[in-house]
Amino acid sequence: MTLDDSSLQKFGFIKRETLGSINIDPLQTGGLLTGAAKQALVEWGDGYSVCDFCGGVLDLVKKPPIHDFVHKALPEFLGCDEARVTNGARESKFAVMHSMGKPGDWVVLDGLAHYSSYVAAERAGLNIEVVPHAGSPEYHLDPEGYGKAIEEVTKENGKPPVSGTCYLP
Repeated sequence: MTLDDSSLQKFGFIKRETLGSINIDPLQTGGLLTGAAKQALVEWGDGYSVCDFCGGVLDLVKKPPIHDFVHKALPEFLGCDEARVTNGARESKFAVMHSMGKPGDWVVLDGLAHYSSYVAAERAGLNIEVVPHAGSPEYHLDPEGYGKAIEEVTKENGKPPVSGTCYLP
């Protein structure tokens, strides 16, 4: 199966059936929006638009066609057999760390990693070895720092840190 423009048509210009009112932050300057932006805000601006149709499992929603996007178009676009979505980056990071390691194992993160990477590792019960950065103003990371961190964890614990590789075509 080849992904072409016609198979992506149903994902463009998706309209939302509004339920009467939406929750807008009163500090936003909604009156300065273009007409198209106002329409999009009315349809999707409350942050819970998909939840209007969700029975509890996000990737099974049929309208809008999230199911078709996640299980058909996305794997084809990524060149893989199957794609999974999570309820946020922290959940996906936790799922990977939890599935690849066990409490007490080690993971190497750099000092510039997003805080959610640290939270996910802690939630999975992993110890964290940090690759330092140069600090302000460059915040440079030395790639050799990863090798040193991996060697140090391996030497101290008798096995390498938790790691994984994702291959995209």
